[in-house]
Amino acid sequence: MDSYSDFISDIDTVIMGWNTYHQIVTELSPNKWIYDHLTTYVITHHKIASSKNRIFTDENRVELLRKLRLEKGKGVWICGGANLAQQLIKEDVIDVYYITVIPTLLGAGIRLFENIAVKLS
Repeated sequence: MDSYSDFISDIDTVIMGWNTYHQIVTELSPNKWIYDHLTTYVITHHKIASSKNRIFTDENRVELLRKLRLEKGKGVWICGGANLAQQLIKEDVIDVYYITVIPTLLGAGIRLFENIAVKLS
């Protein structure tokens, strides 16, 4: 089994920001939602109708993650987005870090660990 397949087998929920979602549906996989087998929460202020497995919300991302962690199921994946990750890192609510760099997609990028005052253990 490859490392991604091994990783994703322990995941049933994805949280991503609008920019990551938009890049997936417009550039990376415009014809097919690649996370159909997962429940996806997209953090956004855009007013978009949700479906059964794709939920668009402006709920506080820290509170959303805390709520999801209390539910039965597998792991929650924070998929892409340094801005989203930074907010969760500052609140120390991420248990495990799997960091992947895709330089051809990042361009100038946003620093993942920019101005983080929390002590990572």
